[in-house]
Amino acid sequence: MKIKILLPFCFAIACNAQNKNIPTDNPLTTNLDKLVQREASVYMEDPARVGISIGIFKDGKSYFYNYGTTELGKLKLPTSKSVYEIASITKTFTGTLLAHALIDRKIKLNDDIRKYLNGNYTNLEFDKQPIAIAHLTNHSSGLPQFLPDQSETFKKPMDSVAFALSKFYKNYSKKKFYEDLHEAKVAFKPGTDYKYSNVGTQIAGDILEKVYHKSYEKLLSEYITKPLKMNHTIISIDSVKLMTCYNEKGKVMPRNVTTIMAPTGGILSTTEDLVKYMQYHLSQNDKYVALSHTPVVKTEGDQTGLFWRIHTYEDGTKTIYHTGGTFGFSGVLQIYPSENMGVVILSNESDGESQGKLQDIVESILKNSSKIN
Repeated sequence: MKIKILLPFCFAIACNAQNKNIPTDNPLTTNLDKLVQREASVYMEDPARVGISIGIFKDGKSYFYNYGTTELGKLKLPTSKSVYEIASITKTFTGTLLAHALIDRKIKLNDDIRKYLNGNYTNLEFDKQPIAIAHLTNHSSGLPQFLPDQSETFKKPMDSVAFALSKFYKNYSKKKFYEDLHEAKVAFKPGTDYKYSNVGTQIAGDILEKVYHKSYEKLLSEYITKPLKMNHTIISIDSVKLMTCYNEKGKVMPRNVTTIMAPTGGILSTTEDLVKYMQYHLSQNDKYVALSHTPVVKTEGDQTGLFWRIHTYEDGTKTIYHTGGTFGFSGVLQIYPSENMGVVILSNESDGESQGKLQDIVESILKNSSKIN
């Protein structure tokens, strides 16, 4: 996990002077305000950037900051209620729901996934080792990233890839997904290697639907968004509140066009709601939270819980996080249990560096938080 070199706190003054034209609602009153301003200003200096929303939960209080615009050519500052695609941050919601299913004894981590699939999938094993639910949660199933294989699509110019995939998946059904799953090849013996797989997360979500006899959307509402009063967190492809999104060239990118793969990246949300979500995931006495953060396999270095990524710093403290990105949205959500703190940043622009740089901002805020009164 990349940790950026922290700049001295006094650098905020110079940064502020150079970035007066970046629209923001940051009051620049407290040390936290100034720390956020320093980091956000550097990020927003890149002409590719459009808008970002930042939510922080610290010591029982919530803070919100917004920069840029919701749409190029307009002076419309995002707010804590601005709706973004959160992409793969969605996977942590699926992990949280899996924790419910495990505690409710609906599933077991060592269950062969074929127990929950209709039909005969002799291909979903390697050297007689079947794929278990645990392998889905830590991306060690060996399943491909997409179904069907999209390697040829990704050879096209990047400007066109998003539109090609959008066109393909617009009419892609769950029935077709499971037909394609019969043709999927497992790349290695499950549990022995790492291969990021949206396919695996989709199957995990479908298993949840099967054991609870409820849709993923209903489960999301019943167990997470309704109890936490996350009123703007939804699964939708036509939300009128969803921001316009862009690539690094300022080209408008297509929004998500299907809800059938909601468990892997289909949630829309706001920083206001995600701060509530982070606060919940800082409740270590909650059995569902604790289980979702527990590494499926204990290994040295970075680990994975139920889709949550876990990083241990040199001093022994931990951070629990996930990033997310589509062709037009980028984001990172990260909690720091020992500091009772979390940071989420969402952007309506995406490129090859945006997720990493957003995570740099989060790391700096978290690492400098101990200096803030």
